Parts: sequence; structure tokens; C-alpha cells
Amino acid sequence: MLETSSKTIDLPATKRFRRTMSRIILTRVCLSTLLGFLSIALAAEQKEKPKPPQEPETPYTLEVDVNLVNINAVVTSASGNYLVDLKKDNFKIYEDKVEQQITHFSPVDAPFDVALLLDTSFSAVNKLAQIQDEAIEFVKILDPDDEVMVISFDDEVHLETDFTRNKNAVERAIKMTRTGQSTQLYEAVYLALQEKLRKRRGRKAMVLFTDGVDTTSPTSSASETTEVAKEADVVIYPIYFDTSRDVERYSRSSSPFPTGRPPGAGPQLPIPQIPIDTRSPRQRDEDHRQINMQSEGGRSYLHSLADVTGGTVYVADRIENLGTAFSKIAAELRSQYSLGYVSTNQKKDGKYRKVTVKVDLPGCTVKAKKGYYSNPKKNRK
Repeated sequence: MLETSSKTIDLPATKRFRRTMSRIILTRVCLSTLLGFLSIALAAEQKEKPKPPQEPETPYTLEVDVNLVNINAVVTSASGNYLVDLKKDNFKIYEDKVEQQITHFSPVDAPFDVALLLDTSFSAVNKLAQIQDEAIEFVKILDPDDEVMVISFDDEVHLETDFTRNKNAVERAIKMTRTGQSTQLYEAVYLALQEKLRKRRGRKAMVLFTDGVDTTSPTSSASETTEVAKEADVVIYPIYFDTSRDVERYSRSSSPFPTGRPPGAGPQLPIPQIPIDTRSPRQRDEDHRQINMQSEGGRSYLHSLADVTGGTVYVADRIENLGTAFSKIAAELRSQYSLGYVSTNQKKDGKYRKVTVKVDLPGCTVKAKKGYYSNPKKNRK
């Protein structure tokens, strides 16, 4: 239909649809172009205005700090026999005379981490093979679940093997020990307690074969290692071996002590012949006095370590008795109860607190460490 008066033209439906779509597309293109210009303008403005520095996020940490105290205890009857079938209810713990609630209890069959420290200084030159054999026998009679670390010490401290349940690896490590000259006893005890045993969880013990005499530790002392032992949850069993006769023999010579640890830890060297004693009577008496003082000091040091940790000093007056000492230590390890409690005194004042362990059986004796520091120093050096 065509009407000339109104100039109206009716187009077909397809043409009207195409015209509508064209308008929509044109509108979208315009909007897209406009948005593009706006984005560029905003980006330029952001570059001109630098962002204020953001404060670094502080990571969230959760710290649990409870005063959990671990005590190892051995109970013997009036006849001296170990009692190994006691229950938690048989024990009572007192801290500074205040009774504590026992929250942790491990029977005697729980595994141990055992640090075996062997003095391989000059006095062991002629005895090293037998010392090695007896140490290996000791490892064999430990529980299969016990882990063992071996450290030897002479001029230096040697980590022969870290903690392992592989008894064959421990045996090889013991066989690798070689003798040296001087004795870094304090350094070995400190490193074993602070760097190794402190990081272990569970029941821990140290077996220390030595005469107790230190000669060359560069940074550690008897008093310091005793204080570290008080803080450690470690029972220390020293085996005292008297070397005063050997020391006196070598004191006759002005030459250096013989050594069996050449560079590279090679084969053991033979002992040279000891020359005739040319000292004056006064010098001999003075040397004898000094040697006795060192020997007594060494023995006192070992008793201190055992006393503050609840251990026992065993004496091997002859090398032939070393195996008996090792066997007694193994038997006592298999008789240790482990008790734990959270102290009612939550003050972190760093004071030493006395601990007493009792059992409800008449005529029995309890051996345990005598106390602990309320806020132990994690690292003294």
C-alpha cells in the first residue's frame, strides 16, 4: 500500500528486522569504544597516583606453652630387685612438697633413645679393641625398638652415627672409633645433650664411658654441662674407668702422649716405649698429687651428672669389668618408668624446683632426678 499524503512506506518484515539489528550493533560498538577510552583514562590516573605501601601480613602462629615435666624413675624392693609391674596409681609426685597430678605414664617396656659416648683418648690405646667389643655387646642386648647414637671423643668430638634402630650400623660405627691424645669430655656431653638428645621425644638415656677428666674442651665446663643435664629429660649412666696409672706412666716422659688417630682416622698406632723416669722425687710427688686430684675431680663430676638426672655411676676398675657395667645399665633401662605431670606452679621464674617421687609400697626405694628449672634455657651458647 502506498499513501502519498502521509509519505509513509510500509517495508517488508525482513527489512525492518535488518534495520533494527544494525542499530543495535552500532550502539554496542559505540559503547565498547567509550568503555575502552574510559579504561585507558583510569589506568593512566592510577599510574600517576602511586598506591600507599601495604603493611606486611603477620603470619598467625599458635604457641602451646604448658609446664609439662617428665620424670624417669626406677623402683627397687628392700632386697634390691627391680619392680617392673607397677601401675600409675602406685606413684605419687611432689614438687616443692606440693602433690602433683600424674597425667602421663609409660611402663618399663617403652623404647629408649640411647646416646653412647666413648672416651677414646690416649689412655684407651691398648684397650680400644676390648672397649669396642663390650660396647657392641651392650647394643645387642638393648630392645630392638631402642635407637642408638654413638659419639667418641678425644682431641675432637666425633659423631660416629646418629640415632638409628639398625644395630648393624651401630656396630660398624663402634668399630670405626680410633684413639687420640687429649680429652674433650665436656664438649662431648654438651653437644650430646643440647644438640642431639634435646630434640628427641620420648625416653632418653646417655651411657658415658670415661675417667671423667677433661683436658682440652674449648668452650664447655663441668659446671655448665651439669646445669644442662639438670634441664634435660635424660638419665645419665656414667661408667667410671680409672686411668690414673696410665696417666702416671706417661707422665714420666716429656714427649707428647702417643696417639692412635692420625689424619683420616687410619689404623691405630703402636705405643712407643716409655723412657726411664728421670724426674726428681719432688717432681714425682707433685705429679702424683696432681693426677690424684684430677682423678677425684673426674669421679666427682660423673657422680654429679648421675645424681641430677636420676642415673647411676658404675665403676669398671678393670677393663674386664666393663661388660658387667654395660649389662647392669641395660637391666636398669628396662626397669625405668616414665611419669609426666603439668605443674600447678605455672610461674616461669627460672627457679630450680625440687621433685620427689614416692610409691605406696613399703620398703621400696625410688630413684629419679631431683628437680628441674621452671624455664630452661634452650641454648646457652
